[in-house]
Amino acid sequence: MGSLPPTQLTELRVVAEKPEIVRPAEPTQEGAFYLSNIDQVLAYYVETVYFYKADAAKGVERVAEVLKEALSKLLVPYYFLAGRLALNVQQMRLEIDCNAAGALFTTAISQLSICDLGDVSLPNPLFRSFVLLPKDAKTLSDAPLFTAQVTLFSCGGFCLGLYMNHAVVDGVAALKFLNNWCSIAKGGGLILPPSPDRNPLRPRSPPSPVFEHPEVVKLSDMPLNSSFTTTDAITAEFTGTSAPSKHVFQIFPFTAQDLESLKKQAISDPSISKCSTFEAIVAHVWQARYKSVETDPDQPCKLFFVVDFRNKIDPPLPSNYAGNAVLAPVVQLQQADLISNSLSFCVRKIQLAIESITDEYVRSGIDWWEIYRGIPAILDGVIAAAWWKIPFEMLDFGWGKPIYAGPVVNDRTEFILLLSNGKHDGGLNVYLALLPDEMAKFEKNIKVPSQD
Repeated sequence: MGSLPPTQLTELRVVAEKPEIVRPAEPTQEGAFYLSNIDQVLAYYVETVYFYKADAAKGVERVAEVLKEALSKLLVPYYFLAGRLALNVQQMRLEIDCNAAGALFTTAISQLSICDLGDVSLPNPLFRSFVLLPKDAKTLSDAPLFTAQVTLFSCGGFCLGLYMNHAVVDGVAALKFLNNWCSIAKGGGLILPPSPDRNPLRPRSPPSPVFEHPEVVKLSDMPLNSSFTTTDAITAEFTGTSAPSKHVFQIFPFTAQDLESLKKQAISDPSISKCSTFEAIVAHVWQARYKSVETDPDQPCKLFFVVDFRNKIDPPLPSNYAGNAVLAPVVQLQQADLISNSLSFCVRKIQLAIESITDEYVRSGIDWWEIYRGIPAILDGVIAAAWWKIPFEMLDFGWGKPIYAGPVVNDRTEFILLLSNGKHDGGLNVYLALLPDEMAKFEKNIKVPSQD
């Protein structure tokens, strides 16, 4: 196996109309909307693109109109997405001002066809032209929480580019939002009304953390005037995200056989009775990455990974919970220990971290943040997320399913995404960024060892 080659395209020739505000179709609830302590640390934007091939029977003349009208209807139950982030000065925490300021929407045209783009599943910084950035926003509090851009291609296909603030929803909740949007666009109603109430994740009174939480850094340990702090983020100059200047992104495909081989390698250790695909591939990528980069020998190699705790707390959150219900536990090893030990050793470390996410740990983390305030401690580590388990590639707005659905190249180079390969054959793609010389080493280290 190896990485997929980058496309040679150098220009997209996208011309976008002036963005317009899409407000809820009916009057909605107003006022301050409480964000949980989990939401507080995720106030960054996630950009995704969805490519749809031409549908000769339907055409694309009404795509933008249909999606815009459906979005307006959807913003009634999702009224909080039509608001703006604000700082509660008394409590010094983020909340949403539910003011029906609306989402941002635009239509664009490209002279190219989808075929001209090459393999749209490959990381391409040019695809940022398919995402609408709120360029008029001066601070985070000015920026819409959600933007959408429909780009029409000469072949009759189109791309939907989305820009959504993570403080409002996690991946699972975002998928439910998008499925509801699809249903309304096709003339139906809500598939599952959202439950945005964050009260189930309020801290205890008094807050009573019982664990250390190395996945978070105290604000008191952060430099003053840092844009990573809650209070600074809301007033700092809004710059959005951009393509990295030095790092390169690549995709590495893993077949079902590759993944099965890694799992067999992991359970060859008698201390491990079972191993999931996620545990095996994340352990393998973690080792391969740190075999390929130089680190400070005094600093541990940190691995964070996203764990959904909806069903791990008591009582469980409702299935339609429209917020963030994720934690990112951390595993730390010195580089020498990480690269010299077996895959099984690393898998077991990951399993123990996953097992640690219990109701008490989640409650402890919420209480910890209430006392200390903090940000994710990923500045000197990497974070893995299993996007392939969230079927964005199934989103059908009435023009069929996308030929590709995935992330846009941005400056968050610490993320490792496990993506669907679109084939439903048991394989997946690993998406990550490294410096060019590191990537050359990684291409060798990521290869799955052959089994005798």
